[in-house]
Amino acid sequence: MTYYDDLTKDEKRVSVFKEAIIQKAHGITYDLGTGSGIMASFASPYAKKVYAFEINPLVIKRYSENLLKNFDNIILIEADLTTYNYNEKPDVVICEMLDTALIDEEQVPVINNVLDYAKKDTIFIPQSTYDTIKIGFSNILHITYKEDENIHFETFSKEIKYNSVDFSNKITPEVEKNIEITIDKSGEINTLLITTYTCLNEKLITEPTPMLNPPLLIPVNLLKVSKGDVVLINLKYIMGGGLNTIKANIRKII
Repeated sequence: MTYYDDLTKDEKRVSVFKEAIIQKAHGITYDLGTGSGIMASFASPYAKKVYAFEINPLVIKRYSENLLKNFDNIILIEADLTTYNYNEKPDVVICEMLDTALIDEEQVPVINNVLDYAKKDTIFIPQSTYDTIKIGFSNILHITYKEDENIHFETFSKEIKYNSVDFSNKITPEVEKNIEITIDKSGEINTLLITTYTCLNEKLITEPTPMLNPPLLIPVNLLKVSKGDVVLINLKYIMGGGLNTIKANIRKII
């Protein structure tokens, strides 16, 4: 079982993207970072032409070519999409280079580049994302995704929305947020939990799935708190810059 096999077997991820693509794909459709090619294959019956882009020649050889070879209106192109010069203006852009808070994948630099070639009415799938944060206590020692059932996280606050990204507009990769959060119970806190929600379109929103934006745990300085305390979170990172760009700390303000 490989990474791309896992992606295509995540039924919730696949079905929600398929629904959005069926609703919106038409005309000239781009699939940016096609990988297995499954998104491009969903778009093919509804689009005049599908350009399926992939940077990794080994992925193309093993996955994309095999799936897409029988689709007459799909053109497979090997390219670095952070700098690629597109020849046609897209009606639809599909890009699932997603990661929690858009930190550890190239969705943001890729979208910022394709926006230079998009039309005013180009449709983006997904349309946007938004991020939430909780504070609590865990047994982790380093930044990690909450995929392992052995990772303990005890919640000490409600879930707060702190950031959103609209893919139809240029995106500033650098994020710095000061977030005030009220503590629900007394004890010790040392971890932030970030969750990303994906808005495929106005009505189709999905929470994390096994292969789509697993929640991200970020350790911070240990702090003793009481119920009703207000904690200030300072959170910084670069979207597309990698997990090593994350910096976070907390302090009580009330």
